[in-house]
Amino acid sequence: MSTYTVSARKYRPQKFSEVTSQEFVTQTMKNAVVAGKIAHSYLLSGPRGVGKTTIARILAKALNCPNQKDGEPCDNCESCSEIKRSIHPDVIEIDAASRRGIDDIRDIQEAAKAHPMKANFKFFIIDEVHMLTQQAFNALLKILEEPPPYLVFVLATTNPEKIPATIVSRCQRFPLQRLRVSEISGKLKEISKEEKVKIDDESLFLIAKLGDGALRDALGVFDSAVSYCGEKITIDDLVSFLNIPQKEIYFSIAEFINSGDVKGALNYFNELSARGLDIQTFFNGLTEHFRDLLIIKSTSEEELIDEPDSIKEKFSAEAELFSIDRILRLMKILSDAENRIRLSSNQKIFVEVMLAELCRVDAEVRDLSEIITELKGSKKKFLTEVDSTNAPAKTEVHSAIKTNEKSVSGESSPSKDEIVSTLKQLFDAEEYKFN
Repeated sequence: MSTYTVSARKYRPQKFSEVTSQEFVTQTMKNAVVAGKIAHSYLLSGPRGVGKTTIARILAKALNCPNQKDGEPCDNCESCSEIKRSIHPDVIEIDAASRRGIDDIRDIQEAAKAHPMKANFKFFIIDEVHMLTQQAFNALLKILEEPPPYLVFVLATTNPEKIPATIVSRCQRFPLQRLRVSEISGKLKEISKEEKVKIDDESLFLIAKLGDGALRDALGVFDSAVSYCGEKITIDDLVSFLNIPQKEIYFSIAEFINSGDVKGALNYFNELSARGLDIQTFFNGLTEHFRDLLIIKSTSEEELIDEPDSIKEKFSAEAELFSIDRILRLMKILSDAENRIRLSSNQKIFVEVMLAELCRVDAEVRDLSEIITELKGSKKKFLTEVDSTNAPAKTEVHSAIKTNEKSVSGESSPSKDEIVSTLKQLFDAEEYKFN
């Protein structure tokens, strides 16, 4: 029998103080335990892997621990040990995804009638509670309305909007938040030291980012990386193992887009594709790249993007090459392509077309002074064909054109007033409003 335990279980918090990023919830519950003001039902909501079930177990330990101090369980007594191993007779965990019917809730009702066998409180932790049927919710509502004093329910869910309002109104609700990349990275660094695994900062950051706000998911990636790389994890080995494009790829694509080099972009993408690049991952990464570029260009606040310092510096340098309007046009193309590329039967061809479009996004965007110059030329050509009887009108228009010729053809861009004046005269407009 294997004695190996995955990191998500091995390093699962056993006290409120060990829970990451949920201080509002943990401090409130600690205060309630100290004051003896325990609600009969709690609703913990939030994304996966942020600590909902963990907090529920710690609360059960704190309420039933004979050595509890300042709202924290001792984690050494028999009660804490049994809850930790999920064998305590008075702490019952139910997965509503598999036990979601009214008969399952009736079983809970029958079990709730019995007083605690060993503890002060009888706990029911119902995970993914939103999966219960409507009939099951109706049955649960009755016991939540008139619970015995020894009974505590903790409902956990990733979709609180699917829970009936009648249930929510009878619970103390605590929304849990996603963990920040820096917080996950710090926790991973602590665990890597405990496991005697050498890992560089870039690898820590990448694993933390792949967790997508969930420490449990990040620990899963960490375990996989340790299995592949051994006791030393480097960014090159990690990227190769996970088959994730390096950030340099997106900076290179952005260079092709900036220079309008369709041929270079397509050749580079085909090289990546030949090496087994996942197209959906590439598309998501490219979208995120221009999103980060927009943030840097708009705010100049590097801390708003989740990247290492070396990457932030590259974004700041690249931001000088793109205007905000141009980035927005690129983001519009990427946004329009998102659903189509996911549903496309040939994603590779679709991405090639999209890259060509990104490279040529400014091909048809021309300076207004150039357009006015062309209009001026067309006007002159038209005037040469005007009948001699209209000579006074022709002379008047020629005079207007010459007056604005310097501002139109000069090196500096024309002012708004000059553009308005030129357009009025070219089109014989009575009134022109510049937006």
